[in-house]
Amino acid sequence: MTNTLWQDDHIYAAPDCPAIDADFQRAAEALTEIANLLASLPETRDINALRHLLRAIRRQANAVRTQAWNSQTFAYNRLSRNGRDEAARVLLSRGQQLQARLAQLVKPVALFWLNAPEDQVRALLQDPELFELAYLIRHDRRLQDQALSLESEQLIEGLAVDGLQAWGDLYDSLVARLRPVVDGEHMGLAQADNLLAHPDRARRASAWHGIQAAWAGEQETVAAILNAINGWRNELAAQRGKGRRLDALDLSCHQGHLERATLETLMTQAEAHKTLGRRTLRAMACAQGITDFAPWDLYAPAPYGAQASVGFGQALTLVADAFAAFDPEMGDFARMMADRGWIDAAPSDNRRSGAYCTEYADPAEPRVFLTFEGTMDNVITLAHELGHAWHSWLLRDAPLAQRDYPKTLAETASLFAETLVRDALLARAQTREQRLAIAWMDGERVASLLLDVPSRFHFERALVAGRAEGYLGAGQLRAMMKSAKQQWYGDSLSEYDELFWASKGHFSIADLGFYNYPYLFGYLFSLGLYAQKERVGADFVPAYRALLADTGRMSAESLVEKHLGVDIREPAFWQESLRSVEEAVSRLERLV
Repeated sequence: MTNTLWQDDHIYAAPDCPAIDADFQRAAEALTEIANLLASLPETRDINALRHLLRAIRRQANAVRTQAWNSQTFAYNRLSRNGRDEAARVLLSRGQQLQARLAQLVKPVALFWLNAPEDQVRALLQDPELFELAYLIRHDRRLQDQALSLESEQLIEGLAVDGLQAWGDLYDSLVARLRPVVDGEHMGLAQADNLLAHPDRARRASAWHGIQAAWAGEQETVAAILNAINGWRNELAAQRGKGRRLDALDLSCHQGHLERATLETLMTQAEAHKTLGRRTLRAMACAQGITDFAPWDLYAPAPYGAQASVGFGQALTLVADAFAAFDPEMGDFARMMADRGWIDAAPSDNRRSGAYCTEYADPAEPRVFLTFEGTMDNVITLAHELGHAWHSWLLRDAPLAQRDYPKTLAETASLFAETLVRDALLARAQTREQRLAIAWMDGERVASLLLDVPSRFHFERALVAGRAEGYLGAGQLRAMMKSAKQQWYGDSLSEYDELFWASKGHFSIADLGFYNYPYLFGYLFSLGLYAQKERVGADFVPAYRALLADTGRMSAESLVEKHLGVDIREPAFWQESLRSVEEAVSRLERLV
């Protein structure tokens, strides 16, 4: 149960093994079949013949999509463990190209669903197999006026592989090869990041400054990446918006299956309650006797009591037991993840920083990545990523189109899982020091999600607007980040991380903008769900599973309305969650 390396030999033996070539050959044959089927699409008028044709295209497309998905997941995972794995880099590119080729080829089908008369769409979706696509088709038809010609849409898909996507790949490559110097020692970025939670303040400061120096040397490269990604998005939005111009947030909300009104309400409530985050940091500074609370203090452990290192097996047991107390199957699942080698947590050379959860399309198996070095932050990260994995596992039998839920809803299960573990730790706490350690972790989460995440959102809005006016150099980006941090953190920090735009990989995700507010949404939404758990009792577990099962086929507003009977466009839901945040902050203050 303490395996900490991925076991993926049943997927592929290596990124350049013969089985991969065979699978890509089968995908190429499926693409040829799709092209043959598409030839008759424009002439097919009979509704039954059209249903048959669209089903056949969909089946072949799913086979290709599965191969593109699996190959990219396998390659990305290998690169996360070792960013210098050239064979994996080649495979990642092959998978991206296959995905782009499929998207180009089936673009006539996408445009058909987008532009077909409503009565024809209704008739076609009466077919059970096509009905699996109903929500996504309805969702996409909201942007009907943003579509370009078939030739233009295919050109965009083709150019994105070596254009937009290549910039994101460059950032990932950069992360893997950075070697910060901490107290004279060269180390990987993931290892240096873990030192930001070290109990010795001098050690934390050294790690932070080492990371800063490493990114400072690459700041112009990252500035070029951000300019390229956001320039691409801005130009594409301009080309699509000849009749109705949508801004970056409109498009982000559509991508996140969230209404703009809901996002505005969420961020307004965050603004109104940012003092909770500042109170948290002041309490932490007070507890540590620090008058100049700095960025390298944000993840410091609680100052009282011994900071014992936690073994991976101990951490997994702790997380699995907390899950099992809520849902026995969830606990068994966490143990199964380790038993089957679906978690990679052991430090390695050229390892990327951060943590994530991903999955294979077929077999439908989740994977978790983190760098585990025995801190309580690592334990909570493990819980977070296993929460994601549980969400994916519950959807493993769903159609492929419904397993890809939006980022807005993706952070619900992960943050709910964190809360389960924190509450389990709190229930076991017998001393003031133990209770403070848990309250401290709650405080870190409050500061992160009510200050850090909104500051990222504030910065990205400025980034998008500034890029529309021209190229933004590293100096301008530093000033914009400092302004965003200052607006949210105020005087609770003695200085600001002006290079955060470089070190935070979420800004450089090629195909996803504004990957910040989903964390705030998931945090407050999970707290609202947690309150329901206490009220509903034993019936909550199946209700929670049902909610997660709907995340790939409903908007955020419809999901919450169906399962909680609440309108999240209104402030009341968020205010109730923020009251529980205030209770957590007050508990920390009392213990300090």
